[in-house]
Amino acid sequence: MRRLCYENKDRLLAGVIVGGWDPVDGGSVYNIPLGGTCIKMPFAIGGSGSTYIYGLVDSEFKEGMTKDEALTLVKKAISHAMARDGSSGGIIRTVTVTEESNDREFVPGNQLPYGPAGW
Repeated sequence: MRRLCYENKDRLLAGVIVGGWDPVDGGSVYNIPLGGTCIKMPFAIGGSGSTYIYGLVDSEFKEGMTKDEALTLVKKAISHAMARDGSSGGIIRTVTVTEESNDREFVPGNQLPYGPAGW
């Protein structure tokens, strides 16, 4: 993935976030910006609405969060980004990757935790 980003840096418009699980490291998140550097991080944020939520995520993220705590923060952050950025969509789709499974969840626009429907 790192090589793909680097070799296509002149044609790409955004970096890549890669997350997964393996038996050596467990859950991991990597940020690969356009230059191709692969950076392991405790979390990664991207997209046009990300500039609106860095402070929120920085203040509320903590190491060792439970799955439910992390999902609650993700949904809160994404809904805040959507409320401020007209290009961030209107729904939330999440995939939680664990050793046991990949759990998908969908939150429709009228059930967002923050924003026009939640104000």
